[in-house]
Amino acid sequence: MKRYPAIAAALLMAAPPALADSTRYGLDAEVLHDSNASRGLYDADRKADNILSVEGSVTHSMVTGARSGAVFRAGARYSQFTTFDDLSNLALTGRAAWRIQPGMEFSSPIFEVAGNLVWLQHADSTIRDGTIATLEASVGSHVTDRVRLGAGAAMDQRSGGDPGRAGEVAIYDLKNTRLWGTLDYRIGGKSTAYGRIMYVGGDQVFNSVTSSGFSGAWATDPALAGELGGLVNSYRVDSSTFVYDVGLNVPLAGGHALDFLFSYYTSKAEEGSQTGNKYDGMLLRASYLYRFQ
Repeated sequence: MKRYPAIAAALLMAAPPALADSTRYGLDAEVLHDSNASRGLYDADRKADNILSVEGSVTHSMVTGARSGAVFRAGARYSQFTTFDDLSNLALTGRAAWRIQPGMEFSSPIFEVAGNLVWLQHADSTIRDGTIATLEASVGSHVTDRVRLGAGAAMDQRSGGDPGRAGEVAIYDLKNTRLWGTLDYRIGGKSTAYGRIMYVGGDQVFNSVTSSGFSGAWATDPALAGELGGLVNSYRVDSSTFVYDVGLNVPLAGGHALDFLFSYYTSKAEEGSQTGNKYDGMLLRASYLYRFQ
C-alpha cells in the first residue's frame, strides 16, 4: 500500500489560490511507526518498522487570473528504515497544480487539478526502484469559519524495477484509482484537527513466507527475506484498500509547525484464488515542519 500523507491532502486543499507570485522553502522531518511494514498476510509475514525521514522542498506560486493560481513544487526526501534497511530510499518529487475559486463568497469552493511525479531509488531493492505518476482533481469548501470539507479523485501509475530472474515480473508495476473525502476542524485560533477516508482500487503487493497459493504476477523479495526468516514471495493482486486518517496540525511561531497522525489501512484481494486474503496495519507519525521565504 502506498502512503499518501493526510497533512498534504488536508492542508494543501485548505490553502486558497495564490494571490501573488512567491517562492517558499520547506524542511520536514518525521518519525513514523508502521505496524506492518512488510505488508504481510499472516502473523509470520508481519513485521513492524520505524522510519526516519527528512525532506527539503521549494514551492513557487504564481497568478494565472483574477481568481486562479498555479503552484509548482519540487522536493527531495530521504527515508531510513531501521529494520528493513534495504527499503531505505531517496525520492525526488515534482508537482504542478492549478487552482481556481470562481465565487467570491466565503463558502465558495476551490477547485484544483494537479500532476505529480516521484522518482524512487532504494538502498538495495531494485524491484521497487522506478517512478510514480499521478493525475488528480479535488475540491474543497468552508462550511463554517472552523469547518472545511474536501473531496478528490486520482489515478496513479507506478513503474517498478525488473527482478532479473526467470519467470518473475516487475511486481511493482502498479495501477490504482483513489477516491477520498476530508474534514478539517480549526481548534482555537491556530491548530487544525483533520480526518480523511480514502478508497484505493487496483493493484497492491501482498507478501508472504507462508503462502504460495496465489496466481498471477509474482516475484521473490530479497529485501524482506532476512528479517522474515525465509524466502518471501510477493504477489501483485487486484484489491480494495481503505485508509482512515486522523491528525492534528499545530502551528508554532515563525513558520514552524508540528503534525501528528494516526492511520489505519486494510487491503483485501478481490479476484481469483487470492479472494479473501488481506493485510492491515497502523501508522503513527510525528512530524516537524518549517516553511520560510
